Amino acid sequence: MGSPISLDDNEKKMLVPFFTTVCIHTFLSHLSSTSIWVKGLSKILPIICLCIFILDNGKQFLSQHHRVQKLLAGLLLSAAGDTLLLMDNRRIFVGGAASFALAHCVYSWVFGFKPLNLRAGGLIGAVVTAGWTLLSLCLKTKEALLLSCYCALIGVMAWRANSQVLFHSQRLSARATGAVGAWLFMISDFILATNLLCFPIPFQRIIVMTTYYMAQLLITLAILRESKNKVD
Repeated sequence: MGSPISLDDNEKKMLVPFFTTVCIHTFLSHLSSTSIWVKGLSKILPIICLCIFILDNGKQFLSQHHRVQKLLAGLLLSAAGDTLLLMDNRRIFVGGAASFALAHCVYSWVFGFKPLNLRAGGLIGAVVTAGWTLLSLCLKTKEALLLSCYCALIGVMAWRANSQVLFHSQRLSARATGAVGAWLFMISDFILATNLLCFPIPFQRIIVMTTYYMAQLLITLAILRESKNKVD
């Protein structure tokens, strides 16, 4: 099995805009004079670049691979969540979290439910439960219940991404790429939630966004690579 995060020449060429826009957002997000609209646009540009990267494979490729169509939906839901989370309004913020929750549902659907691999699910469930327990100490009962729903959804997504990697004899490099992405997604969300709900974490913004963008990139690469090797 090759390195799960290695890129071929075509992927490197096509993903230059993605990495460029990640750098632009990182720079603008640290400028206090940047308006919220500019920050919002720069925040979703890397995700839009991933969508364009997918669309560049052509209409025929998209029509033949339903999983890739679902992947696009998940990325667009993530972009919507990114935008809503910037708003200084509690209800809108909850809407942003709901958008990401839906994205995790779509990603779980994309990764599929075969093989079931309950051992992988048990391990990830234990990790998610530990994270939720720590965060719930900082929350009221109602907020803890909402958080538990989100944790369950991202946990299922990570379980499905790891179903052919953890405790699995035949690991595919493409699926390993998605598995790493799922773990990074959980790390990103945990750090974000800890900083928001419990206590400040040094350099949390750059850690959260770096792990988040890498998660989306690796999940995208995993699904594209798997789809190119088989027809839905």
